[in-house]
Amino acid sequence: MSSLPIDPNPAHTPLRLQSEQPAPSNPGLANPLSDAHLNRIRLASKRAKPVEKAIRYANFSGWTTLLAGALSLPFALGNLPMMIFALVIAGVGTRELTLRRQLIKLDMRVPTKLAINQLMLGGALITYAVYMLVATPSKTMIESAMEADPVMQSTPELAGMMDELIQLEQVATAMMYLAMIALAMLFQGGTALYYFLKGSKLKRLHKETPEWVINVYKAVHHS
Repeated sequence: MSSLPIDPNPAHTPLRLQSEQPAPSNPGLANPLSDAHLNRIRLASKRAKPVEKAIRYANFSGWTTLLAGALSLPFALGNLPMMIFALVIAGVGTRELTLRRQLIKLDMRVPTKLAINQLMLGGALITYAVYMLVATPSKTMIESAMEADPVMQSTPELAGMMDELIQLEQVATAMMYLAMIALAMLFQGGTALYYFLKGSKLKRLHKETPEWVINVYKAVHHS
């Protein structure tokens, strides 16, 4: 009775090699973070929401302030106080954008700097308004127009009828600068308080969150 040939070295048969070779592993597919780690990252992301709102607001406020200063410069040519005011406003806006980039890195010192920057903006607005109230021109726009109009010069009776309009212009100008002072105190003071409050939340985030979680958050959200 015939039998099948037997391999004298069965360890080297293809079938034996395939069955004994371990399956290749892919360590890159393994998850190095546990559920507890992921929960910490989610909690840090939730706590960072107020700071993200401050980042967006600083971006809007910075660009708005910078553009306001830049657009004021052409109208300030030949007027030194107005030029200084426009440059200060543009500088405050530029600084806010710079601080915003630092706030993205969750720097705890930045909210206080942003608040001080807003107080500087408010101070510039108030200073300019007070200067314009004190250094009012000796002649109003209506009086200057009357002097340049030969019809007004030839009819003194008509010129006398413009006195009420001149007084109204003076009152309106004063009210405009007083409103500017009030708005600067309200908006810039409120924005400074807003940044101070966000600073306390950022400090709490650093206090209650492990450093490695903060590093992961910054790498994921603001890389």
